[in-house]
Amino acid sequence: MEISSNAQAILLLTAPLIVGRNRTSANPLSAAEYRRLARRLRELERQPSDLLESGAEELIGECCSDWDSERLERLLGRGFLLSQAMERWRTRSIWVVSRADSRYPRRLKKRLGEIAPPILYGGGDAAILDTGGLAVIGSRDVDDTLIEYTEEVGQLAASARRTLVSGGARGVDQAAMRGALQAGGHVAGVLADGLEKAVMRREHRDALLDGRLVLVSPYDPAVRFHVGHAMQRNKLIYALSDAALVVSSDYEKGGTWTGATEQLDKLRFVPVFVRADSRTGKGLEALRRRGALAWPNPTTPKALGESLDAPTAPGYAAPRQRTLSPEIRDEAPPIDDSRKAESASTAPDTNATACSSPAGELFAKVRELFERMDVRGAEAEIAEELQVSKRQADIWLGRFVEEKVRELFRRKDVSLTEAEVADTLQIPRHHARRCLKRLIENGTVEKHSRPARYRSTASIGPLFDHRD
Repeated sequence: MEISSNAQAILLLTAPLIVGRNRTSANPLSAAEYRRLARRLRELERQPSDLLESGAEELIGECCSDWDSERLERLLGRGFLLSQAMERWRTRSIWVVSRADSRYPRRLKKRLGEIAPPILYGGGDAAILDTGGLAVIGSRDVDDTLIEYTEEVGQLAASARRTLVSGGARGVDQAAMRGALQAGGHVAGVLADGLEKAVMRREHRDALLDGRLVLVSPYDPAVRFHVGHAMQRNKLIYALSDAALVVSSDYEKGGTWTGATEQLDKLRFVPVFVRADSRTGKGLEALRRRGALAWPNPTTPKALGESLDAPTAPGYAAPRQRTLSPEIRDEAPPIDDSRKAESASTAPDTNATACSSPAGELFAKVRELFERMDVRGAEAEIAEELQVSKRQADIWLGRFVEEKVRELFRRKDVSLTEAEVADTLQIPRHHARRCLKRLIENGTVEKHSRPARYRSTASIGPLFDHRD
């Protein structure tokens, strides 16, 4: 798999690029720092690969109002080190994909949004990552009885033709993956470390070559084990699955407990089951009290499928497309709910006329989707999620933005900058700019300079007549 120019730029910015004994990181961007940079690039309607073009100094300067431009230039100047790392990965059949690439797993984009890892390293068939399946999670140190139990769960998942998702760690993770592979099933292993060694292991080679196993990690293939990495990759395991089974867990400690409680209390991507028998232990009992379901112990492929497809636990919220996770939601600029409510109360009922035609009815559905989505991403990503052309996504998004901006400026005392309009309504800045320009041409909004702010000049009339 070729590494795209966007992936190369993101690698230079965020990856330690460990080659041989080299451990020099050059202080790569943290996940939070890269998210800020990515948002800034979207505002400028640019992409990471633009930072590698000749004359990119001006773009770096535009991105670095609160950054160290020298640091970015130093990171982007690691081209020789990147070429060495890429050659090392190729000799081990390791592929690399960035969040800006179309090959990036859609499940991670939809469920994790901006906190989806900017880079994924992997070996094997990447298509397995979008097949869902059963995640099996548990402690490293378990007895032989639980190992045998977990292997049987993996075998049953294979018989039911459900992908087995796990973390590849010693104990429960490896037992589940081993059981599924021995039964001829498909497996996705999400590793916290050691990808470089894992793809070379003899027990993995046949399954990797046969297209039944994919091993993936958001961390450098040569990185050593780090507790924080193990904790962070848990959300990827849940995000890639349709349901999860926790076979064993310590009480209020350890990665299994942390990942399960985060899923139950915050993320709620999938229903969480816990092993249900006479020796569940304090950890699993505590997870039950937090909302986990008792595993029904299916014994046939059909019963397993019915268990995974059955109605889920109270409080489980099916993931919305591109919904921001709690971490990102906390970082996002606050929306003025009072202003939003007031502008909505004074707005005329446009839905009645908008839905009077088949096109209007269709857009009403699209509007509902946009209200639940984070629409600040690239039109290409939105088009991919809606399964429409980029042009159609741009038309719909433009109409949606126009409605939101018009509602906002129905109040005559509104005075906002372009950035404040985009942040308040949680819409793409370039679409806000385009809409404000049209409203200025109509004479319904005026622009004041120093600083540039937009104010309403009169009550805004009916929406433009959209026929696309």
